[in-house]
Amino acid sequence: MSNMQRLKSALLNKSNGKWYQRDKLYTGIIFFDKPDHQLEAYEVKNGEIIRPYVSPCQRGLSSPIQIDSSEFCNEIDDIYGSRGIPQLYKNKLYQGMSYTFVEGRCNLELYTHEDGISENRIDWNTLSYEPKEFLLNYCDNGVMHSYDVHSTEINFNYYSSVCGENNDEKVGIRYTEPLNRISYFEVAGNTLITKSYMESPISVPDVYRILSNYKRFIFGKSIRLDIDKSFIQDLFNIWVKNNSFEHIESMSLNGLDGLEDFDYFFNKQVFGKLKEVRLDKITSAKQINRLKYHMPDTNIVILNY
Repeated sequence: MSNMQRLKSALLNKSNGKWYQRDKLYTGIIFFDKPDHQLEAYEVKNGEIIRPYVSPCQRGLSSPIQIDSSEFCNEIDDIYGSRGIPQLYKNKLYQGMSYTFVEGRCNLELYTHEDGISENRIDWNTLSYEPKEFLLNYCDNGVMHSYDVHSTEINFNYYSSVCGENNDEKVGIRYTEPLNRISYFEVAGNTLITKSYMESPISVPDVYRILSNYKRFIFGKSIRLDIDKSFIQDLFNIWVKNNSFEHIESMSLNGLDGLEDFDYFFNKQVFGKLKEVRLDKITSAKQINRLKYHMPDTNIVILNY
């Protein structure tokens, strides 16, 4: 039950065994206060409690109790975002789920491990009930989802790895609204076809819409591309046809070894504004020399990281 209201019971009212928000049956998450800052949390549908709530942060992880850490959350002291300040509860390291609230509305879900250090977290907008940021790293099955919004810039990453098999799936994107100009794109495996990134327990439909329309990407002035070399050629064919590169002035590119057709770089209508290409140092000398030949007036930089 992602992207729903998450409210303390004090903000709701109960009538005839059902929970209401004002005069409407409530659907969302309800939190009940218990002694010593502890909580009980349940999923509610059409006013009826249907099951205990298990946060996406906690999936597969133990949590004997849940706490309201609004007054003592380690995130409040972590002004540098290092996630290195341990969560304490009753003066001891705390392992489990903690939540914080603003006027009874949940704005943060956080799981801390046995050392009190946080990893999985979700920051909620308490007005729209949409996520502002989340990091969900499910180590048991090798899946990671992350998302954050800063002003008009949106970042999303998905990674899935099956141990012992060479079928990792990965996608990452950074774009700016409202123009939907892409400044970073990373892809490996078949995720653009399977759309496995949509399996995130926190729904971000605007990101899914952008990724589903990857053939119509329009890149910004500066772009970083990290593309599996097995299908970079197919993507470049599509993007050249759709004038996706027309605004690019600087491009950081990983995956050049998979590109066969370099005639694109002769075409001033395709890359007429491109002044600099930054390549990963693992790029083969053959491909680097081919690029220099096709773009003699472009600055080619070999990155050392």
